[in-house]
Amino acid sequence: MSEQILIAEDDTNIAELVKIILEAKGYSTVWAKDGREALKIAEDSIPDLILLDVMMPKLNGYEVLKLLKENEGLQHIPVIFLTVKGETDSKVVGLRMGGHDYITKPFDLDELIARVEAALRIKDEHDHLREVNQRLSELSMTDPLTSLYNRRYLMERFHEEVERAKRYKYPLACIMLDIDDFKRINDTYGHLQGDQILQQIATIMKNSNRVVDIIARYGGEEFLLILPQTDLGGAVVVGERINKLVADTRFIRNEPDQVITLSLGASAYSSDDEGNKEDLLKMADDALLEAKRQGKNRLVSALGKK
Repeated sequence: MSEQILIAEDDTNIAELVKIILEAKGYSTVWAKDGREALKIAEDSIPDLILLDVMMPKLNGYEVLKLLKENEGLQHIPVIFLTVKGETDSKVVGLRMGGHDYITKPFDLDELIARVEAALRIKDEHDHLREVNQRLSELSMTDPLTSLYNRRYLMERFHEEVERAKRYKYPLACIMLDIDDFKRINDTYGHLQGDQILQQIATIMKNSNRVVDIIARYGGEEFLLILPQTDLGGAVVVGERINKLVADTRFIRNEPDQVITLSLGASAYSSDDEGNKEDLLKMADDALLEAKRQGKNRLVSALGKK
């Protein structure tokens, strides 16, 4: 697929000339005759490069560039300014605002192509670098086995949700769950089978929860769910649903009668509670231990006190 270049130029003759030159080199082009139209086309099609005239009606080139830079989805598009010969101040202003390059009118055709190719080449390198950085960011906050959030990222998000719940006075709940007798499962069926069970349970939780819920592998065979705007009753419903889904799933193909069960601890603070919401994790952990003491395969809940 050829790169798309937006030509923002109010002079029809210049725009047609640039269009012919670029399309002869295999590029796709789209023309905007004023600044406002250029901005709309950029928002709709997200071109790979913008050739932007400085002096245009409705919005001039500087105003268009400023709005592009304020838009997260458009700020990475390289911009080459089209300036009139001798407008040194215009060139400096445009570059300082974040323009990639400039071409002086009337321009040399070979220079135009060379500058366009250079800008697109740099854009490709920057796009690749952003993709690598995005991937590294994702790896830093996810558990490699289950693809859930890891414990470090979970704690960052947990503190954010606590502060948000305090500020907006809404309830906050969490569920800590543990796979029952997981060591025996590993010893009996092997660690590879144990890893597959962890992955399957992670998938069950992701598929059965809301987008706003935060689900993480807390450590080993333990998982933690943070449930914004959820009271204790809601957390119990979520926990029991997950427990039933796991119990109804046959994880070990050669052992269809082998049932995997969970122990779960749920805790919550209502919007009226004045206690320390940071205690939610400890309460959920204590409730989980109580579920283990009561015989496993069950959910125990705890409510924060005023």
